[in-house]
Amino acid sequence: MKFTEIAAGDVITRQMATEVVKKSPLLAGHIEFFKKPGSSVSVRSGGDIDGVVGQTRALGNKYSEKTVNPVYATGGRKMLGDTIQIDVAYERMGYDLSSEMTAQLTRRVREIGYAFNYMLINGDPSVTGHETEFTGLKKLVKDSRKVVAATNGLKLALGNSDANKTAQQRFLEKLDETIALCQGTNKVILSNSKVLSRLNAIAREYLDVQRNEFGVPVTYYNHIPLIDVGDYLSAKDTFSPIIDFNETCGTSADCCASLYVASFEEEDGMSFATCNGGFMVYPVQKNGNWLECMFELICDSMLIRASALSKLEGLKLE
Repeated sequence: MKFTEIAAGDVITRQMATEVVKKSPLLAGHIEFFKKPGSSVSVRSGGDIDGVVGQTRALGNKYSEKTVNPVYATGGRKMLGDTIQIDVAYERMGYDLSSEMTAQLTRRVREIGYAFNYMLINGDPSVTGHETEFTGLKKLVKDSRKVVAATNGLKLALGNSDANKTAQQRFLEKLDETIALCQGTNKVILSNSKVLSRLNAIAREYLDVQRNEFGVPVTYYNHIPLIDVGDYLSAKDTFSPIIDFNETCGTSADCCASLYVASFEEEDGMSFATCNGGFMVYPVQKNGNWLECMFELICDSMLIRASALSKLEGLKLE
Protein backbone atom coordinates (compact mmCIF):
# COMPACT_ATOMS: atom_id res chain seq x y z
CA MET A 1 0.00 0.00 0.00
CA LYS A 2 1.29 3.43 -0.89
CA PHE A 3 1.29 6.47 1.39
CA THR A 4 -1.91 7.96 -0.01
CA GLU A 5 -3.69 4.62 0.50
CA ILE A 6 -3.02 4.58 4.27
CA ALA A 7 -4.26 8.15 4.80
CA ALA A 8 -7.51 8.67 6.68
CA GLY A 9 -10.54 9.42 4.53
CA ASP A 10 -11.38 12.98 5.55
CA VAL A 11 -10.88 15.81 3.08
CA ILE A 12 -8.07 17.69 4.85
CA THR A 13 -6.02 14.51 5.43
CA ARG A 14 -6.35 13.50 1.80
CA GLN A 15 -5.37 17.00 0.71
CA MET A 16 -2.27 17.02 2.94
CA ALA A 17 -1.27 13.47 1.96
CA THR A 18 -1.11 14.67 -1.63
CA GLU A 19 1.10 17.58 -0.58
CA VAL A 20 3.52 15.16 1.10
CA VAL A 21 3.93 12.88 -1.91
CA LYS A 22 4.27 15.81 -4.32
CA LYS A 23 7.54 16.63 -2.56
CA SER A 24 8.67 13.05 -1.91
CA PRO A 25 9.11 10.75 -4.92
CA LEU A 26 10.11 8.01 -2.47
CA LEU A 27 6.82 8.13 -0.54
CA ALA A 28 4.86 8.78 -3.72
CA GLY A 29 5.84 5.70 -5.65
CA HIS A 30 8.13 3.30 -3.81
CA ILE A 31 7.68 2.91 -0.04
CA GLU A 32 5.20 0.13 0.80
CA PHE A 33 3.03 -0.02 3.93
CA PHE A 34 0.73 -2.68 5.33
CA LYS A 35 -2.03 -2.34 7.91
CA LYS A 36 -2.40 -4.33 11.11
CA PRO A 37 -4.31 -3.43 14.28
CA GLY A 38 -2.85 -3.24 17.77
CA SER A 39 -0.04 -1.41 19.55
CA SER A 40 2.53 -3.88 18.19
CA VAL A 41 2.82 -5.98 15.04
CA SER A 42 3.85 -9.57 14.32
CA VAL A 43 4.53 -10.68 10.75
CA ARG A 44 5.37 -14.16 9.49
CA SER A 45 8.88 -14.12 8.04
CA GLY A 46 10.80 -16.82 6.18
CA GLY A 47 10.76 -19.34 9.01
CA ASP A 48 13.39 -21.94 9.80
CA ILE A 49 14.07 -25.38 8.30
CA ASP A 50 16.41 -28.19 9.36
CA GLY A 51 17.79 -28.99 5.93
CA VAL A 52 18.07 -28.09 2.27
CA VAL A 53 14.92 -28.07 0.13
CA GLY A 54 15.14 -29.58 -3.32
CA GLN A 55 16.16 -33.26 -3.24
CA THR A 56 15.95 -36.13 -5.68
CA ARG A 57 14.34 -39.53 -5.06
CA ALA A 58 14.14 -42.92 -6.70
CA LEU A 59 10.84 -44.42 -7.79
CA GLY A 60 9.15 -46.10 -4.84
CA ASN A 61 11.08 -44.06 -2.26
CA LYS A 62 10.11 -40.86 -0.50
CA TYR A 63 11.86 -37.63 0.18
CA SER A 64 13.52 -37.18 3.56
CA GLU A 65 11.25 -34.95 5.64
CA LYS A 66 12.25 -31.44 6.59
CA THR A 67 10.98 -29.87 9.79
CA VAL A 68 9.94 -26.26 9.49
CA ASN A 69 9.47 -23.83 12.36
CA PRO A 70 7.50 -20.60 12.14
CA VAL A 71 9.44 -17.39 12.76
CA TYR A 72 7.78 -14.01 13.24
CA ALA A 73 9.22 -10.55 12.87
CA THR A 74 7.89 -7.99 15.35
CA GLY A 75 7.44 -4.25 15.13
CA GLY A 76 6.09 -1.48 17.27
CA ARG A 77 4.37 1.82 16.62
CA LYS A 78 6.44 4.91 15.92
CA MET A 79 4.79 8.29 15.57
CA LEU A 80 6.15 10.91 13.19
CA GLY A 81 4.44 14.25 12.89
CA ASP A 82 4.04 17.61 14.59
CA THR A 83 1.61 20.19 15.95
CA ILE A 84 1.35 23.71 14.60
CA GLN A 85 -0.45 26.51 16.37
CA ILE A 86 -1.39 30.12 15.77
CA ASP A 87 -2.50 32.72 18.29
CA VAL A 88 -6.24 33.40 18.03
CA ALA A 89 -5.52 37.11 18.57
CA TYR A 90 -4.55 37.33 14.91
CA GLU A 91 -8.25 36.99 14.06
CA ARG A 92 -9.06 40.27 15.83
CA MET A 93 -6.26 41.87 13.82
CA GLY A 94 -8.07 41.01 10.59
CA TYR A 95 -6.49 37.67 9.68
CA ASP A 96 -8.58 34.80 8.29
CA LEU A 97 -7.39 32.13 10.73
CA SER A 98 -8.97 29.23 8.86
CA SER A 99 -7.23 30.19 5.63
CA GLU A 100 -3.97 30.94 7.42
CA MET A 101 -3.98 27.60 9.23
CA THR A 102 -4.57 25.70 5.98
CA ALA A 103 -1.75 27.61 4.24
CA GLN A 104 0.69 27.02 7.09
CA LEU A 105 -0.30 23.36 7.39
CA THR A 106 0.29 22.86 3.67
CA ARG A 107 3.80 24.27 3.98
CA ARG A 108 4.77 22.39 7.13
CA VAL A 109 3.29 18.97 6.39
CA ARG A 110 5.58 18.59 3.37
CA GLU A 111 8.54 18.47 5.73
CA ILE A 112 7.40 15.09 7.08
CA GLY A 113 9.03 13.63 3.95
CA TYR A 114 12.44 14.98 5.03
CA ALA A 115 12.06 13.49 8.50
CA PHE A 116 10.90 10.15 7.07
CA ASN A 117 13.89 9.97 4.72
CA TYR A 118 16.26 10.76 7.57
CA MET A 119 14.92 7.94 9.73
CA LEU A 120 14.75 5.59 6.74
CA ILE A 121 18.55 5.81 6.55
CA ASN A 122 19.79 6.86 9.98
CA GLY A 123 17.03 5.95 12.45
CA ASP A 124 18.48 4.27 15.55
CA PRO A 125 16.16 3.82 18.57
CA SER A 126 19.03 2.23 20.55
CA VAL A 127 20.67 5.67 20.91
CA THR A 128 19.70 7.70 23.95
CA GLY A 129 17.37 10.50 22.94
CA HIS A 130 16.31 8.71 19.74
CA GLU A 131 14.17 5.94 21.24
CA THR A 132 11.05 7.05 19.37
CA GLU A 133 12.65 6.67 15.92
CA PHE A 134 12.11 3.66 13.70
CA THR A 135 15.20 1.68 12.71
CA GLY A 136 16.90 2.80 9.52
CA LEU A 137 18.61 0.89 6.74
CA LYS A 138 22.07 1.61 8.15
CA LYS A 139 21.21 -0.49 11.22
CA LEU A 140 19.03 -3.06 9.46
CA VAL A 141 21.36 -4.18 6.67
CA LYS A 142 23.16 -7.45 7.39
CA ASP A 143 26.94 -7.73 7.10
CA SER A 144 26.51 -10.49 4.52
CA ARG A 145 24.64 -8.00 2.32
CA LYS A 146 27.33 -5.31 2.34
CA VAL A 147 29.62 -4.72 -0.64
CA VAL A 148 32.87 -2.77 -0.19
CA ALA A 149 33.74 -0.70 -3.25
CA ALA A 150 37.47 -0.97 -2.47
CA THR A 151 39.53 -1.80 0.62
CA ASN A 152 40.39 1.85 1.30
CA GLY A 153 37.43 3.37 -0.50
CA LEU A 154 36.86 3.90 -4.22
CA LYS A 155 37.41 7.34 -5.71
CA LEU A 156 34.68 8.03 -8.26
CA ALA A 157 37.01 9.79 -10.66
CA LEU A 158 36.07 11.59 -13.85
CA GLY A 159 38.11 11.65 -17.04
CA ASN A 160 39.28 9.23 -19.71
CA SER A 161 42.64 8.08 -18.39
CA ASP A 162 43.14 4.34 -17.99
CA ALA A 163 43.17 4.65 -14.20
CA ASN A 164 39.96 6.69 -14.14
CA LYS A 165 38.20 4.39 -16.59
CA THR A 166 39.18 1.42 -14.42
CA ALA A 167 37.74 3.14 -11.33
CA GLN A 168 34.51 3.93 -13.19
CA GLN A 169 34.14 0.35 -14.39
CA ARG A 170 34.79 -0.93 -10.88
CA PHE A 171 32.08 1.37 -9.52
CA LEU A 172 29.53 0.07 -12.01
CA GLU A 173 30.59 -3.53 -11.35
CA LYS A 174 30.18 -3.07 -7.59
CA LEU A 175 26.87 -1.30 -8.09
CA ASP A 176 25.58 -4.20 -10.20
CA GLU A 177 26.80 -6.63 -7.53
CA THR A 178 24.93 -4.69 -4.84
CA ILE A 179 21.76 -4.64 -6.94
CA ALA A 180 22.01 -8.41 -7.51
CA LEU A 181 22.53 -8.98 -3.79
CA CYS A 182 19.16 -7.34 -3.08
CA GLN A 183 16.42 -9.80 -3.93
CA GLY A 184 12.90 -8.57 -4.58
CA THR A 185 10.39 -7.17 -7.02
CA ASN A 186 10.46 -3.45 -6.19
CA LYS A 187 14.11 -2.44 -5.96
CA VAL A 188 15.12 1.17 -5.35
CA ILE A 189 18.64 2.64 -5.24
CA LEU A 190 19.05 5.21 -2.46
CA SER A 191 21.97 7.60 -2.04
CA ASN A 192 22.89 11.28 -1.99
CA SER A 193 22.86 13.77 -4.86
CA LYS A 194 26.65 13.78 -5.34
CA VAL A 195 26.96 10.01 -5.75
CA LEU A 196 23.97 9.91 -8.09
CA SER A 197 25.31 12.86 -10.10
CA ARG A 198 28.62 11.07 -10.51
CA LEU A 199 26.80 7.93 -11.62
CA ASN A 200 24.96 10.08 -14.15
CA ALA A 201 28.28 11.37 -15.50
CA ILE A 202 29.89 7.92 -15.64
CA ALA A 203 27.01 5.81 -16.96
CA ARG A 204 24.72 8.20 -18.80
CA GLU A 205 24.02 5.62 -21.52
CA TYR A 206 22.49 3.26 -18.92
CA LEU A 207 20.16 5.89 -17.47
CA ASP A 208 16.61 6.80 -18.35
CA VAL A 209 14.44 9.62 -16.98
CA GLN A 210 10.69 9.32 -16.44
CA ARG A 211 8.25 11.69 -14.78
CA ASN A 212 6.06 10.45 -11.95
CA GLU A 213 2.36 11.32 -11.61
CA PHE A 214 3.23 14.77 -10.25
CA GLY A 215 5.64 15.59 -13.06
CA VAL A 216 8.76 15.06 -10.94
CA PRO A 217 11.65 13.56 -12.99
CA VAL A 218 12.90 10.20 -11.65
CA THR A 219 16.11 8.70 -13.07
CA TYR A 220 16.40 4.95 -13.64
CA TYR A 221 19.59 2.88 -13.85
CA ASN A 222 18.92 -0.33 -15.78
CA HIS A 223 15.20 0.12 -15.02
CA ILE A 224 15.80 0.62 -11.26
CA PRO A 225 14.83 4.04 -9.83
CA LEU A 226 17.58 6.21 -8.36
CA ILE A 227 16.33 8.24 -5.41
CA ASP A 228 18.27 11.06 -3.78
CA VAL A 229 17.22 10.90 -0.12
CA GLY A 230 18.17 14.57 0.11
CA ASP A 231 18.62 16.68 3.22
CA TYR A 232 16.88 17.00 6.55
CA LEU A 233 16.22 19.88 8.90
CA SER A 234 18.97 19.41 11.49
CA ALA A 235 18.00 22.73 13.08
CA LYS A 236 15.70 25.63 12.26
CA ASP A 237 16.47 26.78 8.69
CA THR A 238 19.50 24.45 8.60
CA PHE A 239 19.61 21.56 6.14
CA SER A 240 22.14 18.74 6.40
CA PRO A 241 22.67 15.75 4.04
CA ILE A 242 21.02 12.52 5.15
CA ILE A 243 23.80 10.46 3.54
CA ASP A 244 27.06 12.36 3.93
CA PHE A 245 30.70 11.74 3.09
CA ASN A 246 31.55 11.07 6.74
CA GLU A 247 32.07 7.30 6.84
CA THR A 248 35.36 5.41 7.14
CA CYS A 249 36.52 2.66 4.79
CA GLY A 250 39.96 1.21 5.53
CA THR A 251 42.47 4.05 5.66
CA SER A 252 40.00 6.54 4.16
CA ALA A 253 38.64 8.19 7.29
CA ASP A 254 35.49 10.33 7.43
CA CYS A 255 35.34 10.89 3.66
CA CYS A 256 33.25 8.03 2.27
CA ALA A 257 29.54 7.62 1.57
CA SER A 258 27.26 4.65 0.98
CA LEU A 259 24.51 3.59 -1.37
CA TYR A 260 21.59 1.31 -0.47
CA VAL A 261 19.43 -0.98 -2.57
CA ALA A 262 16.12 -1.95 -0.98
CA SER A 263 13.12 -3.87 -2.26
CA PHE A 264 10.04 -2.23 -0.74
CA GLU A 265 7.14 -4.67 -0.74
CA GLU A 266 3.80 -4.97 1.05
CA GLU A 267 4.29 -7.16 4.14
CA ASP A 268 7.45 -8.61 2.62
CA GLY A 269 10.99 -7.50 1.89
CA MET A 270 11.50 -4.04 3.39
CA SER A 271 8.11 -2.81 4.55
CA PHE A 272 6.41 -0.44 6.99
CA ALA A 273 3.73 -1.54 9.44
CA THR A 274 0.92 0.91 10.03
CA CYS A 275 -2.76 0.91 10.99
CA ASN A 276 -6.10 2.26 9.79
CA GLY A 277 -5.71 5.98 9.22
CA GLY A 278 -1.93 5.51 9.32
CA PHE A 279 -1.51 9.12 8.23
CA MET A 280 -3.95 11.61 9.66
CA VAL A 281 -4.45 15.33 10.05
CA TYR A 282 -6.47 15.86 13.22
CA PRO A 283 -9.27 18.44 13.34
CA VAL A 284 -8.26 22.00 14.12
CA GLN A 285 -9.17 22.87 17.70
CA LYS A 286 -8.92 25.82 20.07
CA ASN A 287 -6.66 25.31 23.08
CA GLY A 288 -6.51 28.37 25.31
CA ASN A 289 -5.36 31.27 23.15
CA TRP A 290 -4.10 28.92 20.42
CA LEU A 291 -5.67 27.39 17.35
CA GLU A 292 -3.91 24.03 16.97
CA CYS A 293 -3.62 21.27 14.38
CA MET A 294 -1.67 18.02 14.67
CA PHE A 295 -0.61 15.75 11.79
CA GLU A 296 0.90 12.32 12.29
CA LEU A 297 2.17 9.20 10.54
CA ILE A 298 2.09 5.97 12.55
CA CYS A 299 4.47 3.31 11.25
CA ASP A 300 7.47 1.13 12.02
CA SER A 301 10.18 -0.16 9.71
CA MET A 302 10.40 -3.94 9.30
CA LEU A 303 13.02 -5.86 7.35
CA ILE A 304 10.88 -8.96 6.94
CA ARG A 305 13.32 -10.61 4.58
CA ALA A 306 17.04 -9.85 5.03
CA SER A 307 17.77 -10.51 1.36
CA ALA A 308 15.67 -7.46 0.42
CA LEU A 309 18.36 -4.97 1.52
CA SER A 310 21.97 -4.47 0.43
CA LYS A 311 24.58 -1.74 0.78
CA LEU A 312 27.54 -0.47 -1.24
CA GLU A 313 30.01 1.35 0.99
CA GLY A 314 33.34 3.10 0.55
CA LEU A 315 32.41 5.64 -2.15
CA LYS A 316 34.38 8.88 -2.24
CA LEU A 317 34.72 11.81 -4.60
CA GLU A 318 37.90 13.47 -5.86
